[in-house]
This record gives sequence, structure tokens and C-alpha cells, in this order.
Amino acid sequence: MKNLKFEDLMDLFLRSKKNKNYEEILSIHQEFERRVEKRKLMGKKPMKTSISGFEQTKLWLNNNEDLANRNINKVNNIKSKRRNLRNENDINKKNTLW
Repeated sequence: MKNLKFEDLMDLFLRSKKNKNYEEILSIHQEFERRVEKRKLMGKKPMKTSISGFEQTKLWLNNNEDLANRNINKVNNIKSKRRNLRNENDINKKNTLW
């Protein structure tokens, strides 16, 4: 994401927003935040486009916090299902007649 232009990042943001892809938007937000902080650390004024992208993604993330909770629950459910497959009654662990 570091080598993408502002327009490319915003296009990606709009597509992700349409699909409600919380993780992708979070990574875009972190990229804009990195760009703003980098300019501040260099002692320069941050670019207006970076500030604009940072604020837009931050606003969307704040308005859609429930998506983050749903994504966390989905990941936890998937992990628990994987654990259930590794029980002692797993077919590969049973002693066979052969």
C-alpha cells in the first residue's frame, strides 16, 4: 500500500466500503495515518489529500464499529470449528482393525 497514489487508495477505499470489508479499510486507514505521521515527524505540513483520506476512513470506521465485532466473532467461530475437528474421535487417530 505504501507505493499507491492517493487516487488508488481512495478507489480501493470506495470498493471496500461498498463491500463492507472492514479489514481492508482498516489497512487503508493505517496507511493514511502513516503518511500523516511521517510528514509531521519530518517537520513538514501533512498533505491535504492524506489528511482528507485519514479523516474519511476514520469517520467510516467510527460509524461501522459493529462490523469489526462481527468480523472478530466470525474469526472466533472458525477457530473453534477447527479445534473441534481435532478431537480424539478424529478418524485418523482411531485404531483400525488392520
